[in-house]
Amino acid sequence: MTEQHATVGLTSTEAAQRAAQGLGNRVRRSDAAEYRDIVVRNLLTLFNLLVAPAAAVLFALDDYRAAVGVSGMAVVNTLIGLVQELRAKRQLDRLTLLAESRVRVLRDGIVQEIAQGDVVQGDCLLLTAGDPVVADGVVIEARFLEIDEALLTGESDPVPRRVGDELLSGSFCVAGEGRYRADRVGLAAFAQKTAAAARTYQYTATPLQADIDRLIRLLTALAVLLSLGYIALYFLRGNFGVDELTRMVAATITSMVPQGLVLMTTLALLLGAVRLTALGAVINRLAAVEAMASIDTLCLDKTGTLTTNRLSVARLEILGGHDPERVRRWLRLFASCSLDQSSKALAALRQELGPASGELLDQLPFKSQNRLSAVRVRADDGEEVVLVLGAPEAVCADAVDLAGTDGSHRLLLLARATSDRPRFDGSLAGFSLEPVARIALRDELRPQAGEVLRLLAEQGIRFKVISGDHADTVRATVAPLGIGSPLPALAALAEQPVVSGRQLEDAANLAEQVERASVFGRVTPAQKVQIVRALRQSGRQVAMIGDGVNDVLPIKNANLGIAMGEGSRASQTVAGVVLRTNDFGLLPQLLDEGRLILRNLRRASKLFLVKNAYTLFLIVAALGVFALPFPFAPQQVTLLNFLTIGVPALFIALDRERAAAAQGDFLAEVGWFALTTGCAIGLAALIVLLVSSRLWQQDEQTTRTLVVVTLVLLGWGTLYRVLADGAVGVVTRGLRLWPACGLVLLLLCLTEPLATFFELRWPSAAQWALLLGVTITTSGLLMLADRLGGSRGTGVDDRRPGGPGDDG
Repeated sequence: MTEQHATVGLTSTEAAQRAAQGLGNRVRRSDAAEYRDIVVRNLLTLFNLLVAPAAAVLFALDDYRAAVGVSGMAVVNTLIGLVQELRAKRQLDRLTLLAESRVRVLRDGIVQEIAQGDVVQGDCLLLTAGDPVVADGVVIEARFLEIDEALLTGESDPVPRRVGDELLSGSFCVAGEGRYRADRVGLAAFAQKTAAAARTYQYTATPLQADIDRLIRLLTALAVLLSLGYIALYFLRGNFGVDELTRMVAATITSMVPQGLVLMTTLALLLGAVRLTALGAVINRLAAVEAMASIDTLCLDKTGTLTTNRLSVARLEILGGHDPERVRRWLRLFASCSLDQSSKALAALRQELGPASGELLDQLPFKSQNRLSAVRVRADDGEEVVLVLGAPEAVCADAVDLAGTDGSHRLLLLARATSDRPRFDGSLAGFSLEPVARIALRDELRPQAGEVLRLLAEQGIRFKVISGDHADTVRATVAPLGIGSPLPALAALAEQPVVSGRQLEDAANLAEQVERASVFGRVTPAQKVQIVRALRQSGRQVAMIGDGVNDVLPIKNANLGIAMGEGSRASQTVAGVVLRTNDFGLLPQLLDEGRLILRNLRRASKLFLVKNAYTLFLIVAALGVFALPFPFAPQQVTLLNFLTIGVPALFIALDRERAAAAQGDFLAEVGWFALTTGCAIGLAALIVLLVSSRLWQQDEQTTRTLVVVTLVLLGWGTLYRVLADGAVGVVTRGLRLWPACGLVLLLLCLTEPLATFFELRWPSAAQWALLLGVTITTSGLLMLADRLGGSRGTGVDDRRPGGPGDDG
């Protein structure tokens, strides 16, 4: 960069030219390539690759009904998935603009704020505390600049950077200020590939989607094994032809591979992200929507989260007989000349005492690790003074008696420093400190803080208030929120003692100390990370909400990181969710939405997998054990999917009743329900199959009709149990509509012309009696098992004593 560029930066014309040359920081493939990948991913699914040959053979054999039933299902699934993912791409592209970090650059000689993707090679970028480094480059100006590279190296200690030093994207400024030149941008930057993945459309599986993908691979493998078994039976028994073999393979694949479950999962998470964005919460990653469902512990940084972070001077005490006017002048000099201009405490001093002009000669910038800042300033009249401002015990713990304060204010101590040393060089070693003033700052709770915490506590959330402020100040702030509350999580804020950072250092068992305590004061950023990690290691699902630079690492280490919209850019960069409107009151809605989404996904998964379980049971028992005909035709599988999964899943997706926190392993819960229910339904269908085929000696079409009707009726009973989550007597809005709708659809399918297409016949009175007897008995036994065994689900918002809402 030329000397002129270092002074005025690039011109707008130069920046536009470099952007046109592809030298920008926005990493995006062409829309054509992205759309091509979406089309390929939806067309070349394992399901389609298995179904397409079977459908082609069925068409070749002139079995058009079966071929249309099989291929139609594949086409519908593919089209729905394709349309929804294309919409997802466009929607996430729009969300990207909201979530993208803003940076300050020098262009045309003036400071401009632009999106980080609009940075081009050669730009001069400005840094102050809390700003992320968004491109690799060389420091061209540094004033006590310190960079935190923990997200890159894991090293928590900030690193001083001077002119000529290299900065890497992915780090962030924690102290001082400076400028750097963007030498490597886009994919050439050290950490930009990771950043780009979060800010452009890309298909990435959440943990839940990964679990479902594993299930689909397992079920697909089972479908292939069954198909190979049919081939073996074809050669061993020879009692069916190639056309029937093909129908069996097609029916098995369409029945065993729950392809629609992947679509439903992706769509549910995306729609959740869209709804939350409309509320004012920007979702940086879809996995954050899933994480919301299981949170049981909320860690909060007090300042800026529970409080408004708008400080005012409540009291100024002159110490040691110093001249009050001279001390006020020193405070004005400190507040006006310090580089920490974003500090709310210094802003409060400037507002109370007014500005002052002077020259900053040296500075020790504020960091959460040392809780103080120091300046060497020269006033206009030539007076040169060294001043230190910070937490009283950090500045001069032995010299100031803190007794007599009510603890409701944040206290700062101003000291005058003397030494023969000309510079700080990163520490106050060798300086003698003389306290000259104590300042009490007032910070107000957010008006909605109490109500928000009450709503969260009613949902079974526990709180950990973590602050760098003095323990007495933290207690005075949060205790009123819990006084007299019947909710244990809130009452703990008032009743439990505050644990200090020193006590955490001395604790013999850190995890046990963290588990017991609810309020922590005078903790360092490293200790915030320790608290979050200890909670996670003990099995807690942790959300961390904060707004400052010192909250970046704990936000990064939590299951769910939440940043305030008015907080530092660094905290917003690493968070999964950003409260763009800075509305703390959104928290209950966020967690509610996540729980509702995951509960409905668990419910839908149960419907899908129950069908897989009874299909596997029925096929193995019918063909392998009793040598019966195959239980259903390919197009009948399509009908089953529509009546027992498609429409019911729509009712589930529309259910907006509140949900409790998701607990337990997804695969274990859904798998147990699917296995037990599927085996019971499979056994019921097998009884109908045996009675119709062996006892009544009925033809294959009649037998298959009875099996299909049995499975449909039992599928409706499964929907009831899924929506009730095992709680007997629960009736939801969907159940008032679905029985009538489902019955009409079933009767339509049993009459012409649909009956011909689906190869169904209207049952006789005796056959209806058999169907109703078997289905009512099976459903009754399953509901009795729910009553005796209790629910293994976690989807209802249980407000009964002893339920999730009662757990502190």
